Amino acid sequence: MTGCQDEAFFELKRPVQPPWLTLDDFEKAPIGAYYGLSGNGGFRSIFAAGRIAGEVYADGVNLAPITDGFNTDGDVEDMYDRIGEFQISVFDNAVFNSGYFAIGFANGALDFIEENDGDPFPLANRPDEIDRIKGELLFVRAYAYYWLVRAYCPAYPNDQPRLPFRTSQARDFDEALTSPLASTNDIYALMESDLREAVAILPEAYDGSLHPPGYADGRATKFAAAALLAKVLFHKGDHQGALEPLNMVIDQNNGLFDLSEDPIEAFNKTGVNRGNEVIWYYTLWAGDGLGGPSNWKHPGRFEWYSASNRFAGGPANNQGRFIHSSESFLRDVGWKDENGTVTQEALDDKRFNQLFVWLTPAGSGINLAPNVYPEPNDNFRTTTDFVWGDKYYRAGDRITNLPILRLADMYLLRSIIRAQSGDTQGSLLDLNMVRNRAGLSDFNGGGNELIEAIHLERFKEMAFEGDRLYYLQGLQMDIPAGDRGGAAVPYNGEFYSEIPDYERNVNLGYQ
Repeated sequence: MTGCQDEAFFELKRPVQPPWLTLDDFEKAPIGAYYGLSGNGGFRSIFAAGRIAGEVYADGVNLAPITDGFNTDGDVEDMYDRIGEFQISVFDNAVFNSGYFAIGFANGALDFIEENDGDPFPLANRPDEIDRIKGELLFVRAYAYYWLVRAYCPAYPNDQPRLPFRTSQARDFDEALTSPLASTNDIYALMESDLREAVAILPEAYDGSLHPPGYADGRATKFAAAALLAKVLFHKGDHQGALEPLNMVIDQNNGLFDLSEDPIEAFNKTGVNRGNEVIWYYTLWAGDGLGGPSNWKHPGRFEWYSASNRFAGGPANNQGRFIHSSESFLRDVGWKDENGTVTQEALDDKRFNQLFVWLTPAGSGINLAPNVYPEPNDNFRTTTDFVWGDKYYRAGDRITNLPILRLADMYLLRSIIRAQSGDTQGSLLDLNMVRNRAGLSDFNGGGNELIEAIHLERFKEMAFEGDRLYYLQGLQMDIPAGDRGGAAVPYNGEFYSEIPDYERNVNLGYQ
């Protein structure tokens, strides 16, 4: 200590260098932001934990009984039981920490752009690249807040301040400890603003003559930003406003996306390959600067609610998990009859055959479909039959791309908006695009019959993707009880976590 010469030891000998010295350096900024979404740890991805709430709070799933040997989780049981006013620890690392990790990366780079008059590298003469990077940063910030507001705030509209609101990087320790708090309404306004700007400045697709190779792989484009904007507007109840980005994604995508492939093709790709309907997927195994495909952290923990292919052996060789399709879901969508028998409609539906696993007890004699597993091993030993979701790790293991924004979702959102506004013909066209892709015939009803058909089609299409709760909230519809029994509960009930104690204890904004 005597050699430090007091404060002189800490005096800077040269000015602090900016974190990015060239435009090539600046390409690392969005990579860091995407990396933040994947979390600082193998299971801390925002994607899997965020989706689980949309399933277990709603009516489409049930928890496998512990007597059948399936894993369980206390937080998920409490969410399933709709217990309010508790801190969901599953969210803390995976949603809260990862979300603000990504927001911090994005804010630092966005500040850098603003502090340099919108173009930190004018000598490079690539304002288009600055716009592309800025658009990606805005998209990532919006996506992080998209899950934070769902996990920790009441449904829209609500003006109760709850979440730390960071739109710029803290300049010092004191500022970092005093984050202002934002309400649901505040965060939706920011997401909408960020995504509208991102739509305006992002390119439509990767162009090898203009963009670095890493942009080819799982990165946001104009259409990804428009798709997320449509969902944000829908969830806040601005259904007519959502039509503009929906029309852009569906009708003006220059042939980039369509429903020409079987449903499974969205879920069985790796690398820069994607299903034709996939608007944005998460993988980022190339161009990351972190060692290539063997070192990149792909989103994990989807085996929480999937008949998992995580270790490349298929469902027959993997540990079963505890969330399966509810009986009420199977009956509502017409996949089981009143006797508990799987229907011909289910067997005709490509989604049931390609993206679900029907698990049966030994000796049941059930052998009607290629996705039936009559007790393949001890990991799946059961006393009753289950229908499990099977959308994750479909390329064989953990390097499977994760589809996040899909065209079928967009068609069904537009279909319900059109139906509710009286455009029956347009609504039927959108609905039947999804039905026909699944191998089903056209639906031809109208009025309330059409609206109910859209609800049920979406129930099937988006199962196990964390959609059900938030779709119903976007329509301000009560959340059915499902297999729990009893009455439905209001859409704006307490379907969210308390703020983590460690944040409340250090953030002076809560004092």
